[in-house]
Amino acid sequence: MTRNADRQVPFHSAPDMPAAIAIDAYSQSATPTRSNDFEGPFCSDGSAGRDLSVLLLDLYALANQTGIGEFENGFFRLLGALLHFDAGWTGVTTHTPDGPIMHNSFTWGLPDSFFTEWIKVRDCDPLASGTRGVYGRAMSISIVGPEVPPRFRNWAVKHGLAQLMVVTALDHRFGLTTFLSVYRRALDKPFSADDARKVENVIVHLAAALTINRSFQLTRERGATPSASPARAICDSFGTVHQADKAFETTLRQDWPLYANQTLPQALVDWLHGGGTQPFTGEHITVHCVPTAGLFQLEARTRSELDRLSPRELVAIQHYGDGLSHKEVAQRMGISPTTVRHYLRCAYRKLGMHDKSEIPRLLAAPGRQDGP
Repeated sequence: MTRNADRQVPFHSAPDMPAAIAIDAYSQSATPTRSNDFEGPFCSDGSAGRDLSVLLLDLYALANQTGIGEFENGFFRLLGALLHFDAGWTGVTTHTPDGPIMHNSFTWGLPDSFFTEWIKVRDCDPLASGTRGVYGRAMSISIVGPEVPPRFRNWAVKHGLAQLMVVTALDHRFGLTTFLSVYRRALDKPFSADDARKVENVIVHLAAALTINRSFQLTRERGATPSASPARAICDSFGTVHQADKAFETTLRQDWPLYANQTLPQALVDWLHGGGTQPFTGEHITVHCVPTAGLFQLEARTRSELDRLSPRELVAIQHYGDGLSHKEVAQRMGISPTTVRHYLRCAYRKLGMHDKSEIPRLLAAPGRQDGP
C-alpha cells in the first residue's frame, strides 16, 4: 500500500500547483440536510456529541447529492454550526521536504490572492511543517506568536488572518492527505483545545465524504445502463488519481499492463498538460477529458474501428446506417448529397467495408462513440 511519503509527484515546483478554487458562490441554495428527515429529539442541542452527530449525518448526505465544489461549499456551511470561524481552506495535498504540494484545494471566505501569495511563503508555513506526518492532531497558532516567521506573519496580516488552525488525515488507499484549515480574524479569539477536538473529530469524516463525493461525480451521469458507460476516473494536473472505477484500471492496462489506479501513465499526464481538448488515442484505448472544478474527469474506452473516421464521416455513416437516404443525411448535416457520398466512400475505405449491411455491426461494437 502506498504511503504519502512514498507517493511520486511528477512536478515539485510550486508554480505547477493548480490554483485554489474559490467556492463562496458555488451554491446559493440551502444545504441539503438529512437530519431534518427524522422525527423526535434528533437535533443540535449544544452538546458536543449531538452537534457532531448531526453534522456527520448531513455531511454524508451532502456527499451523495452535490457536485465537486458544491460539496466543499456545503461542508463549510455545516461546519459553521459546530465551530465559529471566518474563513476556511480545504483540499488534498502531498507533503514534501520543500513544503506541501496542493493537488487541488478550495477556499471559502478568502480573497483571490490568498493562494498565490501562500505559494511564496509555503516554505516557512509553521502549520505545514508542524503537521507534516502528524495526522488527526490539530495545530493552531496566533499570528502574534513569537514562533511565527516574519514572512508568514506578513502574509497572514495581509489577508486579515489572526488565528489559524489546521488538521490533516492520511488516506492510505491513495497516499494522499486531506487537510482542513480554518481562520479567525480577531486577535482576541484564539482557537481553544475544545475547538481543536472538534476539527479532529471531523477530519477523517471529511476525507471519507470526499471519496464518496468523487464516486458520486463518476456515477451521476451513468443513467440506467451503467454497462454501456465508459470507465471513469477523477485526477488532478499532476496525474494523481483521486477516484476511479476498477474498469478504468482494466481499460488502461490494455496499453499499460502494469497500470494501477494511483498515478496516470506519463503519456496521459503530458496529454493533460497539453490541454486535453482532443481525445487521447492510444494503441488500444481512447480517453476523453472534462475539466471539473480544478480536477479532470476522464472517460476511457477500448478503441473502436469507428475511431479511424473523422467526426463528419462518423456522423454520416451513423445516419446512413439508421436507414436515412443520401438526401436525408445531407439535410440532417446541412451539406450536399455529393458530400455525403464522399464521406461514406471515405468511411467504407477506412473500415474495409463493402456494403451497407456491415454498418449495424460496427455501430453496435463496444467502444462506440456517439456522434454530435
